[in-house]
Amino acid sequence: RGGKIKEITLLGQNVNSYHDRSAVVAEAADSDSPTDTYKIAPGFRDLFRARRGGGARFGELLDRVARVDPSIRIRFTSPHPKDFTDDVLEVIAEHDNICKGMHLPAQSGSDAVLNTMRRGYTRQAYLDLVARARSIIGPELELSSDFIAGFSGETEADHEQTMTLLEEVRFTQAYMYAYSERERTRAYHKLTDDVPHETKMRRLREVVDTFQRTARDLATEELGKEYTVLVEGPSRRDPSVMQGKTSGLRRCVIVGSSPDTCPVGSYVRVKVHDANMATLKAELLPQEMAI
Repeated sequence: RGGKIKEITLLGQNVNSYHDRSAVVAEAADSDSPTDTYKIAPGFRDLFRARRGGGARFGELLDRVARVDPSIRIRFTSPHPKDFTDDVLEVIAEHDNICKGMHLPAQSGSDAVLNTMRRGYTRQAYLDLVARARSIIGPELELSSDFIAGFSGETEADHEQTMTLLEEVRFTQAYMYAYSERERTRAYHKLTDDVPHETKMRRLREVVDTFQRTARDLATEELGKEYTVLVEGPSRRDPSVMQGKTSGLRRCVIVGSSPDTCPVGSYVRVKVHDANMATLKAELLPQEMAI
């Protein structure tokens, strides 16, 4: 508390599947039948070993970490959609210092491909989760996602459904790849890599083009918005000015700034006057220190 740390990232594979069973001992002392705290997002299935029983879950962890010092921003990665239960979304909404950029890996927009991937949800369940997240957290929520083009058995119709999902959700960031087999995976041992390489690459280009088009549209909506930016250092393209991050997913170059006006580690208020898919350009506003 009160130190130089300005941002903490909670890191883990499926980080929001967190389950601390050490709390069960204390709980059992007060009850003959400790409460099962396990739950997943509506419309999702857990195809892996369920972490059932009592104990602290991710929402409680996130809440406790955020309360340690409200001046420290909190991020987390990499999550699984099934574990974005409403209580987690409500904790994100409650704390200003929990960043409002959320990674929500979709992988595909096709029910058939999602089933082959054993993702444990449908397209509609994913869209319902997006709607709940935006309703609970608010318009400041920014989403990123992962997509794979040319997965085993993917048809042209499946591919089209991925592109319409991109258009419907409108992600701020996306990580997009052509499918390639990896050893020690179920797909490698059980499925056939039956989509030709040329088709995979063409579909990947179309997925990327769709994302970029929707992301450009989103960027135009940033003009005139005000943000609090955590200053991280000089801009890579123009070291004479400073840059940092919003509470969401966007990098921001602070036009007319300097290390004196925007020291590293400070929070500054800015107003956006230009934006592209990845970066905002903004001017300084009169400063009130806040997250």
